[in-house]
Amino acid sequence: MVMVTKGNIAADGSIKETLKDVTVHEIMTKDVFILDVTSTALEVAKAMDEQNIDSVIITKYGEATGIITERDMVCKVMVKDTMPHTVNAEEIMPSPILTVKPNTGVIKASEMMVKFHIRRLAVTNGKTIVGLVTDRDILTVSPGLNTILEDLIEINREQDAVETIDIERGVCQRCGSHVDDLNQFNGLILCEDCREEEE
Repeated sequence: MVMVTKGNIAADGSIKETLKDVTVHEIMTKDVFILDVTSTALEVAKAMDEQNIDSVIITKYGEATGIITERDMVCKVMVKDTMPHTVNAEEIMPSPILTVKPNTGVIKASEMMVKFHIRRLAVTNGKTIVGLVTDRDILTVSPGLNTILEDLIEINREQDAVETIDIERGVCQRCGSHVDDLNQFNGLILCEDCREEEE
């Protein structure tokens, strides 16, 4: 993995210049979990739990057609009080999924995320999914890249602030407490105490 430091940037003066040769292949997650559109929301949730992942690529006839995230599960299944075994992945996945080639530059990938208000891009070689790159992967490459991704971060904050969801009972994702009153905030399911700390 390529790590850009302040020293690298100071030497040539430009984050974009420093990162121009860094590709998504160098920073992507190669272990991507894939399910078919006929999978149920329950199967998706079990896969997320068993694999300790926050998203699953959904395919139709072997081709990537969408992605389901934890947020999709909460907003499109749990909040609607739908039985997960009765909902197909195709019903809850945002589609189409945006893809990039492995040789796509990090800057180009970050610009796509900002333009389309997304946090993840599937990396494909032809029709084959070879990885997933997230906004966090890009931020890991260079702390200085924050200036380029400022819009993406702001978009994420706006979406999280607007779409606060109340959940009656569950486990706080920050402190692990089992409580009766949870709220979704900044992409996490939090108890009232943890939410106040976040604000």
